[in-house]
Amino acid sequence: ASMLLKRLKVDDVVDAFAVHGACGLWGLLAAGLFGDKEQGYGNGVFYKGDQLGTQIVAAIVITLWVGPLSAIIFFPLKMLGALRLSDEFQDKGADIMEHSPSKAYGQGAQAAAGLQAAGLQAEASSAPAEAINEAYGQGAQAAAG
Repeated sequence: ASMLLKRLKVDDVVDAFAVHGACGLWGLLAAGLFGDKEQGYGNGVFYKGDQLGTQIVAAIVITLWVGPLSAIIFFPLKMLGALRLSDEFQDKGADIMEHSPSKAYGQGAQAAAGLQAAGLQAEASSAPAEAINEAYGQGAQAAAG
C-alpha cells in the first residue's frame, strides 16, 4: 500500500493509510479467512466456515462510512491550506519546530553538548528551548550541507 501511494503521488508522509487503512482491511478480511471456531474465534473459509462474506460486507460498510465523512472533514481543510506544514516547518523538521527537543531528546548534558556543537553557550540545566531548537537546526543543516 505504501509503494502504491508513492506511485500515485499521494502525500502520506507517515504512511497512515498503509498502516491503518490497508493493514486494517487485511485484518478484517483475515478473520474471514483464518478464523477457527475450535480456537474460540471466527469461522474462516480455511476452516470450512462462512464468515468471509460478512467480513467483506463489513469492509464495504466501513469504507462507505469513513470515506464520505473523511471527505467532509478534509476537503475544506485542504481548501484552506491547513493540511500542509509551511516550507520552514518542512525544511527544519517538525521535531525541531513543534516537539521541543529539549524534552524529547534529553536535557542536561546532551542538550548542552548539542548547543556547544552549534557554537552556542548555555548552562545544561537552564538552556531555553529556542536555543536548543536553533542548535539542532544548525546541526541538521550542517549534516545536510
